[in-house]
Amino acid sequence: MAAVAPCAYYGHGQGCGCQMHHMQAFNAFGQGMQMPMPGSPPQDLSYRLRRLLLELKPLEEKQWEAQQLVQQMPMEQVGPCVKAILDQPVPLRWMQVLTIQMLGELLRLHPAVVTSKFTQANVSWLFPENGDVDAAAAFLRNLLWAKEASGQSTASEVPSCSARAWLAQIWKDVPSTRPNRDVLISCNVRWVADPYESLEGKAPCLEILREVLQKGGSSEMEIFLISLIFQEVCREPMQHSPDLQQLLWFLPGPPSPSTLRALLKGLSEDGGYLMSLWACLCHWSPQGPSMAAPAWNHPGPPLYALLRAMLVAFAQLPDSKRLCRSALVSLAALGTSNSKIASQVPALLLMLYREGPVLPSEVWMPLVPLLGYLSEYSPQAAELSGRLQALASGGFYASAPQMPPPMAQMGAFNTAPVPNHQYYQSQMGYGGQAQAWPQNQAMPMQGSMQMQGSMQPLATGTQFMTLPPDRSKAVTNKPPSVGLQNTNNTCYMNSFVQALFMTDAFIWRIYNFSLKLKENASKMDKEDYEFGKKVVELLQRQFAKMALTKHKHTDIWDILQAFPADYRSGEQQDVTETIRFVFDKLGGSDQLLLKEVFAGQLQEKIQCKVCGNVKVREETFTDLVVPVPTEKEAKASGSVPTAQKLLDERLKYEDMDDDDNLVFCEVCQKNTRATKWSEITSPPAHLCLCLNRFTFNMEKMDFTKEKTPVKIDESLFIGGYEYELYHTIIHTGKDASSGHYYAMGKRSEPTNSGDTGFYTMDDSQIKPAEVSLLAGNPPEKLLDDNAYVLFLRCKQAPPTPELRVPLPLLDYVKEEDKKQ
Repeated sequence: MAAVAPCAYYGHGQGCGCQMHHMQAFNAFGQGMQMPMPGSPPQDLSYRLRRLLLELKPLEEKQWEAQQLVQQMPMEQVGPCVKAILDQPVPLRWMQVLTIQMLGELLRLHPAVVTSKFTQANVSWLFPENGDVDAAAAFLRNLLWAKEASGQSTASEVPSCSARAWLAQIWKDVPSTRPNRDVLISCNVRWVADPYESLEGKAPCLEILREVLQKGGSSEMEIFLISLIFQEVCREPMQHSPDLQQLLWFLPGPPSPSTLRALLKGLSEDGGYLMSLWACLCHWSPQGPSMAAPAWNHPGPPLYALLRAMLVAFAQLPDSKRLCRSALVSLAALGTSNSKIASQVPALLLMLYREGPVLPSEVWMPLVPLLGYLSEYSPQAAELSGRLQALASGGFYASAPQMPPPMAQMGAFNTAPVPNHQYYQSQMGYGGQAQAWPQNQAMPMQGSMQMQGSMQPLATGTQFMTLPPDRSKAVTNKPPSVGLQNTNNTCYMNSFVQALFMTDAFIWRIYNFSLKLKENASKMDKEDYEFGKKVVELLQRQFAKMALTKHKHTDIWDILQAFPADYRSGEQQDVTETIRFVFDKLGGSDQLLLKEVFAGQLQEKIQCKVCGNVKVREETFTDLVVPVPTEKEAKASGSVPTAQKLLDERLKYEDMDDDDNLVFCEVCQKNTRATKWSEITSPPAHLCLCLNRFTFNMEKMDFTKEKTPVKIDESLFIGGYEYELYHTIIHTGKDASSGHYYAMGKRSEPTNSGDTGFYTMDDSQIKPAEVSLLAGNPPEKLLDDNAYVLFLRCKQAPPTPELRVPLPLLDYVKEEDKKQ
């Protein structure tokens, strides 16, 4: 039946009061509806509700009466009422308004009944000529939400048909007909996700989305778009279209890992959801941009940028190792399948290794067997396999085959770009030269939309310059065997000197090192330079004594005489302050000795949550301090803290949502909420890790000692680099103002004897160590003995050549032995 046109007096939302139109409507609705006869029993409430549509009353009065009838309607009458309403035409706007309001109230009160009666054929009924689009779209949204909440499928509720296409075209051409922004975006995204419609047929939807989204802020748009994509994929993992990736072309740049971390955090309690989402996206073939997409001035398709950012987010979620390992193994397995994107998998894996988050080797190693299979036809798989095998063996990747950039190898798009749009391919190469250590990438954060460089050790390219044989003697390094006498409370210095002596790379380099004076040096610089030269000379002598003496112990008296009075006063000193003092006098990270052994690079980052701008503060460190939780905090966590966990906590992402912690943003020009984190962009060859056990108590106005047991991991990971523990300085004492230092350790690199055991170095005494102290569960008698400073060596660092001691120092040691 054709709709009845309103008369000239028809007003918005109100009946015209015209008798002719009322009778036409009465006849239209009366078809198939029996009228009650005089004297018949009262009709049910559903009949009264349908009858209300035909009565000559003001709309407000009808709305009030309809609401009362709906709220009083018995359950058994709801189904017939909904069916009767949906079976009738809606000829006038005021009837459509009232009808949708009635259905909306019934949906609120009886969602199960309404969702069961509403079928796909009723969708077009919601949008009649001259109907209320906003009301219809809002009802449809609520209906779909109710269906989804009850576990019913909603994939085909808005069918791929001419009615939907016309509606999208109308919204595109006549903006005044659009519903509110959220409804408009949700409907169009839902239609883009339809797997049965061609990409060409979705062009109006994509154009609407581009127009609407460009009016919002970039940060808001990123969160909204990616959340909609994830929502559609999770709703129908097997029945969605890869065309959803077209929405990624609307982003101003690669997705931010912090955005994804926030979106995925809610799913992290069940890793199955995350892996399903990851697997669905990995099965998509990259598409070029549609006509609606703006220019994308970033390397590679946005789909791969999304996968890279997702892997970064996985690395920041709980149980990160398992999540990342599962994600990478599932992707590698896809490369061995018959999937049309299998040939693109090796290049994608290599890109994730080089440009994704830095992950522990144990995450990558399960890929080696699969990569061995893929290497038969893929040079990218062969390269990645070689890198991982070198990482596992503690060596380094010797050569890097020359090949096109990884992003350019991902394979042709299934859908070619529309004319006038060209896909921007990366021109960034591998850099040509093979690195001395495996090349990897620091964890990216696209707040500033700039990718970081490769994560490489600060000492990459170190040249070993061995002393001439005619002026030196080869000395074989041996396990700890020479003690150091305690001269007036010098245990703090003894334990540190033992740490330096156990570091093969340090004692080798100190005999090849000459301190350099700064350019344009000040008077203070010159004083530091003179003192530093003296320290270098004293350490060279000390290490020669410890390497060549025939006695079981020696002393550090000469060193103490050259140091400030505080170091020989008999007062106990903090060993971490001593470490920093000595490192500073050796020239710090500006001079080669420490730069090649203990120096690393760290970036402290703060990202504005409003605009995404990242503020970076870079520093070079020679020791890294991590806080130790209180015993109360450790007990509340339910687990013993580990050194790895303390390091991860030091570097983790932290939301600063407190109003007292707002940070000034140079872009926004105001204080905003922010996220902060740290990245080790250049890991050191040897890591000096200080466990901060001494904190200042404001109530007592004094330092207190945290004796929380910490499990000292034998291995510790920074990205793809593995560090092996070789020396631990232990503080024993009930408080911060007293106590004693001793050390437990071994040589930093294997000795000819093959002895890998740990030894206790307690001043002049050397004996095999009881390493159970480092297990995080010390016996009662050792509760006051706490690991304080850790020394670890990177397994991927190049081996240190044989130690050679200058000949004049041999004569010096002989003379010293005579004195003892």
